[in-house]
Amino acid sequence: MENIKSFGQIGDVKNVSDGYARNFLFPRKMAKLATDAALKEVGLLKKKLETTQKLEQESTVKLAEQLKDVVLEFTKKATKTGKLYSAVTKEDIAEMLTKRSGFRVEAGSINLAEHGGHIKQLGEHLVKVQLAPEVTAEIKTKVSQPEK
Repeated sequence: MENIKSFGQIGDVKNVSDGYARNFLFPRKMAKLATDAALKEVGLLKKKLETTQKLEQESTVKLAEQLKDVVLEFTKKATKTGKLYSAVTKEDIAEMLTKRSGFRVEAGSINLAEHGGHIKQLGEHLVKVQLAPEVTAEIKTKVSQPEK
């Protein structure tokens, strides 16, 4: 069983159509039929998940505190007006952040919406990183030109 995005979490009991369950959920082992034994199993699984999520939440809060002081520095070529020839992307930030923190950061968890999806200007920028559903860290990125 697994979480299904925008539908349900592990342990939820949902009513779905027979065809959806039989043809999609059951073959992929994403759901089980709600029998008494399965409901007991789900109850135990939920308790175990809650404890692991609590531990993960604590560790991500600690990581967010550590990342407050992190400054990611990128050197990119730019025009005289400060516009970059090649932008700093989510993937670039995720790769460098993973190297710096030792914690795997996915590119999808980085929010560059206020920068238009990627950083195109020299200077310092604040980037939001979603470490967990309720934990967000702001990281300072500094983009400069290479020395001539």
